[in-house]
Amino acid sequence: MDMMNLKYDVVVIGSGPGGLPAAIAAARQGAKVLMIERNSYIGGNAVSGLPMLAFLDKKGRQVTAGIAQEFIDKLIARKACFGHRLCPMHNSVTVIQPDILKIIAFETCKDAGVDILLHCEPVRVDVENRRLKRVFVLGKGDLFAIEGKVFVDATGDGDVAYMAGAAYEKGEVLQPPTLMFTLGNLNHEKFFDYLEKNPDQLTYGGRIECGEGYDAAYFRASKNHVFVGLRKLIMELREKGECPIDRDTFIYINSPNEGQVYVNSTRHLNVDASNVFDLTRAVTEGHIQIEKLVDMMRKYVPGFENCYISNINTNLGVRETRRIMGIKKLTGDRIINGEVPEDTIALGSYKIDIHSGRDDSTILQILEEPYGIPYGCLVSKDIDGLMMSGRCISVDVEVLGSSRVMPTCMAIGEAAGVGAALAVKYNILPSEVNCQEVRKIIKDNGGILKV
Repeated sequence: MDMMNLKYDVVVIGSGPGGLPAAIAAARQGAKVLMIERNSYIGGNAVSGLPMLAFLDKKGRQVTAGIAQEFIDKLIARKACFGHRLCPMHNSVTVIQPDILKIIAFETCKDAGVDILLHCEPVRVDVENRRLKRVFVLGKGDLFAIEGKVFVDATGDGDVAYMAGAAYEKGEVLQPPTLMFTLGNLNHEKFFDYLEKNPDQLTYGGRIECGEGYDAAYFRASKNHVFVGLRKLIMELREKGECPIDRDTFIYINSPNEGQVYVNSTRHLNVDASNVFDLTRAVTEGHIQIEKLVDMMRKYVPGFENCYISNINTNLGVRETRRIMGIKKLTGDRIINGEVPEDTIALGSYKIDIHSGRDDSTILQILEEPYGIPYGCLVSKDIDGLMMSGRCISVDVEVLGSSRVMPTCMAIGEAAGVGAALAVKYNILPSEVNCQEVRKIIKDNGGILKV
């Protein structure tokens, strides 16, 4: 096996909502940046068909902008997005055409000067005196030793931090993953007619908080919507043994493309997606669940009679695994109180959204005000030169239920990239960076840190 040595200022591992903005932001600040990705595309869950939730808060105020909004503006210009729309269930929704975002992501990285290494995964690391020095990645049989001044772990699962020996937390029962898929040939109008005649299909059990106006008229008014419902039907079919999914609602994300929706409805209980055996089991279950679920929808739901599976996602959508411990940790009480500390580098406003890993239930708790994510949540407390971005930052389970949505992860990523670039610029550790300088750069580039 050959080994190639590479050297960069900032190395970002993972190109999803946490990694992509980190790489772009660091490069725009003058750092030499490499972004490593295991797939043949970049964008991660942002190109899965999932919606961008909570660019706006409950009151309609925009809380995320910067690079995240830049992507939305580029999508709108290509007629691949409708912008942001207030939603009684999700604060706001922003549906996109994911394949167009893939193109935009590559173009934006090229313009920023980000080097990209695809088809590669980290396999080990070098840590010397607490300092992360190198990440070794394997791709197509070749081993690459990549030296960096700062590393940003945007793997979602904190894989690099885990290999480096960084402290982490993991819930006793993790939120279940989902395998997304795409349906074609949905007759929306027929489905909306069904909802108008059966409004009880838009009632929710458990601890789901939803505002008024989430009804057939809301869905009919715009393609820019996310549907969550059919609980009554699902409960009835489960009693008959005809429901193949372990959840109490059916969810689709509408597409800008006519008759097409992205479905977020499979659920895989008792899965730790940082364990390859669990991951394999969930992916296997997901494919089998999808066909059975589509058969159920064709049989029982008007508008779905002639729908078909047009795509199944490459990767499982993972909600929760490792949370890497930082020099600060954000806790649920602070976001419920809407605290925005002086070292805030990103705002969040999405509900606390926790899917049970044990049964079919979901907690959806409204947050009245936006909250701030401190810079220290992005900096490892154990490993020097290591930062985190995306859902693996230093937060508790309640916060993760909110901060894991993609616009928030993108804002976190932009801050991580700026912080990493400043550490390189001043030849200091990320923990020594003046977060007020990070904040100034974010605001100068259109980011929002106060509403």
